[in-house]
Amino acid sequence: MSLPDAATERIAMAYYYIWYTKGWFDGSSIPQFRATMSDVHPMLGSYDSSDPDVIAAHIDQCKLAKLDALAVSWWKGKNNASWLRSDSHHQGANQDDILETVMTTGYERGIRSTIILEAYTDDAELIYDALKYYIERYCNDPRALHAQGRPVVCSWNTWNLGLEVWNGIIGRLREEGLDAFHIATNQPETSFFECFDAIDIYTPLSVTDTAMETYTGLRAEVDAFNLTDAGKAKPGRWHATIMPGFEDRMMVDRLSRDDYAHFRYRHGGDYYWETFAAAMASQPEWLHVTSFNELAEHSHIEDTLEYGSRYLDLTARFVGEYKAAAQIRKS
Repeated sequence: MSLPDAATERIAMAYYYIWYTKGWFDGSSIPQFRATMSDVHPMLGSYDSSDPDVIAAHIDQCKLAKLDALAVSWWKGKNNASWLRSDSHHQGANQDDILETVMTTGYERGIRSTIILEAYTDDAELIYDALKYYIERYCNDPRALHAQGRPVVCSWNTWNLGLEVWNGIIGRLREEGLDAFHIATNQPETSFFECFDAIDIYTPLSVTDTAMETYTGLRAEVDAFNLTDAGKAKPGRWHATIMPGFEDRMMVDRLSRDDYAHFRYRHGGDYYWETFAAAMASQPEWLHVTSFNELAEHSHIEDTLEYGSRYLDLTARFVGEYKAAAQIRKS
């Protein structure tokens, strides 16, 4: 089977979250999120991520935003309301089933899908098992986003286990013939090109550098890596993120964390423009959007009562300019 290969395309991809139940929005399912969700009102109302009609409506919004793909937040077999917590007693649809619906619905509308593996574990065997499941299942599936002939996989929390462990996980999979196009999400270290194919910054929230300084600096580091023997043998790729804003100060325990990411006001779309300008200056291979609907962190572009379709419209404009610039560079 010949699969569409995105390796030579300029892909615009948004992170998509499938863990919502209606109780998220009023705090009845996850009480600690009541405050942070109180000022977020999707046009679809308080929704359940497993509802096929909700998924279809979200995909239609993605089409309006001119997105090519969705990176679906996923962990093998998890209940969507558990939010990856083993101690949760909430009920909801299995994430594998929701992923299937997203893939089918997206494919019917011209949107390809991949995953962002929510690797919140210190158990490398569990990460290996989840990746093996996804790669085996979707390696030849036309609904899945592919690059360089391999299914695309984004992985979160790569810094937790470190490069040596991830080298072992991905190397083991490749030895078994289960290769993928691996993106290390929110990982700025070019050393990760030992086993990953691309790096990105999920949230450009440095307290010392602007998004422009962060992105152009990382572009230079990727280019420098690609001049080394290792880079010439397997070039690394830089994927830049655009983000309309970020606000998590009402989330329990965030302010006290050592890795607290701070916040960015939207300023009517100005911050979105700032991240887009930085992305364009860094000439990324792909464009990532944080996020379609990470509502609790207020990085969403989803159609809401607060903003209407403003951020969908801006995304469509940005994607159009990004792809037009790529065509100019080719000519």
